Amino acid sequence: MKPLLFASRLAFICNICFLLCLIIQRTYNFIPQPDISQMVVVLGWIVAPIQNLIVNIWYGALLIAKAPVRLPLWLALTNLAILLLQIYFNLIQPA
Repeated sequence: MKPLLFASRLAFICNICFLLCLIIQRTYNFIPQPDISQMVVVLGWIVAPIQNLIVNIWYGALLIAKAPVRLPLWLALTNLAILLLQIYFNLIQPA
């Protein structure tokens, strides 16, 4: 379960960057260093949806196999909720 825990934590960090990207998109760029701002944008817009989708598919496969998942419930639910936000903001809203 350690690889899943690592992937879940990485997805959570990328999801926070995704939320920061949404805030930056709707307000102004409040991050003063351009290098950090670019890293947040790459992690938020590119890495976060891919990583989050992989982690949630992994969760689903474990649930279907009825294998025990030894992760914090809040982490799994937060990743799922932000995946739904990513689907909305990346696929539904631009249309």
